[in-house]
Amino acid sequence: MRADTVHSLIFLALLIGLAFSLFAGYESTNPAAQGICSVNTYVSCAKIDTSGHTTTLGIEDWLWGVGGFVVMLALDVPLIRTWKRNWLEALTLVSLVGALFSVYLAYLELVVIQGLCLVCLGAYFSNLVVFACALYLVRLGLKDRATPASAPSPG
Repeated sequence: MRADTVHSLIFLALLIGLAFSLFAGYESTNPAAQGICSVNTYVSCAKIDTSGHTTTLGIEDWLWGVGGFVVMLALDVPLIRTWKRNWLEALTLVSLVGALFSVYLAYLELVVIQGLCLVCLGAYFSNLVVFACALYLVRLGLKDRATPASAPSPG
């Protein structure tokens, strides 16, 4: 797959993840919205939101998501403009931290709370897509490029 196509997937996943994180904040502060993703007693945003396990280091978990996706977008914009490897490496590192944090939050949901929030799952999955695509670009051996059209594509 071409590097510019993979990068387009990164950008799309970042926007989708940010949207999921913003919606998680909306439904966390607006209990009426929690019913949108409450399918049953297990698949329930309300169950997660009312569990008492939705803050990490004193910060609401949805804010971590919004912040993480904003930081990754801030790294992604100069990456697509310059195709400099240091931007790609920074994006890969931040998305790795986000993926590890997503695994921790998924553990809290599935094991500790014994529930599943579909909105949160969407944010976790979006971050994993960003990490996988960034790692793919790193493995391509992306060098500093002036334009994405000159970026290597696997042969």
